[in-house]
Amino acid sequence: MKGNAYALGHSDEELARLSRQAQVFEPFTRQLFQQAGISPGMRVLDVGCGNGDVSFLAAELVGSGGEVTGADRAAEAAQRANARAQARHLENVRFLVGDPTEMKFVSPW
Repeated sequence: MKGNAYALGHSDEELARLSRQAQVFEPFTRQLFQQAGISPGMRVLDVGCGNGDVSFLAAELVGSGGEVTGADRAAEAAQRANARAQARHLENVRFLVGDPTEMKFVSPW
């Protein structure tokens, strides 16, 4: 395993498992985000976004006036997240590949 690589990998099966897990925890994650004050118009960075489930929830909470950027070191995960965002016609969320500790985030919006 390379450095800080995700131990379970990014196979289609693992990404599907993570989506199922996100569905189970969605009510708790939503409540946590609301208690944290995530609201319409905000900008959110999702570090280690995987295939985007938490980013999609954040995008819903920030609305069309907000924006969400997901970043993941695994190209497979970010590519899948971008495809899922396009399929959902989401315009306030994007996914980037890279190490968030080394990336510069500039809003494209």
